[in-house]
Amino acid sequence: MKDKLNEYDYQVLSFNNTVRWKNTAQWCRNTMVQEGLLNSDFPKGIWEISKKGIEYLKKAELLGRLKN
Repeated sequence: MKDKLNEYDYQVLSFNNTVRWKNTAQWCRNTMVQEGLLNSDFPKGIWEISKKGIEYLKKAELLGRLKN
């Protein structure tokens, strides 16, 4: 990930002492769980796409193909 992230991404957030990119990833995961795109019943660090998430990805892939 070092070739993708920059100095800003590695800054420690003062309010929770977490590195910025990890905090952002946690919020993204939380949002996807709330939307039903990820299953919530997995241990920390493991993300599993739900059936709804798989359908969402299939639809997005199909739409991408139609636009090209």
